[in-house]
Amino acid sequence: MIMRLRSPHHVRFQVTDLDKQEAFAIDFGLVVQERTSERLVMRTCGGDRCSYVAFLGDRDAFLGFALEVEDASDLDHAHTALGGTAPTPLDLPGGGMAVTLHDSDGNEVLLIHGAERGEPEELYAPLEINTPFEKRRFGRNQHGRDRGPARLWRLGHLGLFVRSFAASKPWYEEKLGLIASDIYHIPGQPQAQIVGFFRMNKGEEWVDHHCVALMQDERGGCHHISFEVQDFEAQQRTHRYLGSKAYEPIWGVGRHPHGSHVFDVWRSPDGARFETFSDTDLFREQDGTRIHDISQVVMDEWSDDKPDRYFA
Repeated sequence: MIMRLRSPHHVRFQVTDLDKQEAFAIDFGLVVQERTSERLVMRTCGGDRCSYVAFLGDRDAFLGFALEVEDASDLDHAHTALGGTAPTPLDLPGGGMAVTLHDSDGNEVLLIHGAERGEPEELYAPLEINTPFEKRRFGRNQHGRDRGPARLWRLGHLGLFVRSFAASKPWYEEKLGLIASDIYHIPGQPQAQIVGFFRMNKGEEWVDHHCVALMQDERGGCHHISFEVQDFEAQQRTHRYLGSKAYEPIWGVGRHPHGSHVFDVWRSPDGARFETFSDTDLFREQDGTRIHDISQVVMDEWSDDKPDRYFA
């Protein structure tokens, strides 16, 4: 049975300072859904009730993430065939039932069904772009936008450091039914694969280039969490706003070669990397997997900078 995933649902972290984390996340563009002395739950503008959860603890740590599945039978399959917990009510806004698995690195992977959604909020009016071949804007300026927090639309993907790519790749493929879109190997050693971008399998339906990225690194944990915004204009304005708040920029605004999305990455107070993205590639099941020598891949099509600071 192929796991029928619908979309990423939320990410889970432990932080030592909920107040600082909340302030950063609001400036980044997340909206507070629920706040107690022990837990912070935040959402996007796209209709979810929960996309980021932080628990107060004695150290900063990545705990895991959650994916929505298409049918309740997928939860039963995860419990009986994949060794997950029995389906239990999810104690988060929107509710639903959840089964908990653990990946090959021990990260919690929750599968959720039946979560309620709210109404999406209004985004900016679309940009009207004048090109050499098509003109759309006459006798007026491009409409203005605020410089401020991003209007985040959804949680799109996350990147994980994994201690063994050889162990993690089959877990995500066999347990969750993910398909590798692009895989990188050590120079001259095609068998030594160390990085992969994995998409959901929805047959003929178009899906994002990846919902999970796996990068071999003995540290383990989460490399970044990524939220979709409307377009690169929104990213540039939020980049300027976050800079005015003296937050730490990591990389961006740039464009990845695989997935093609425009990205912008910032460091949150707990040390995590928060990314916005726009304009990502779409693939179907039949589009297969591409293999690359990692020495031939750039991190950012718009920059000559070395990728070290992106992974530090």
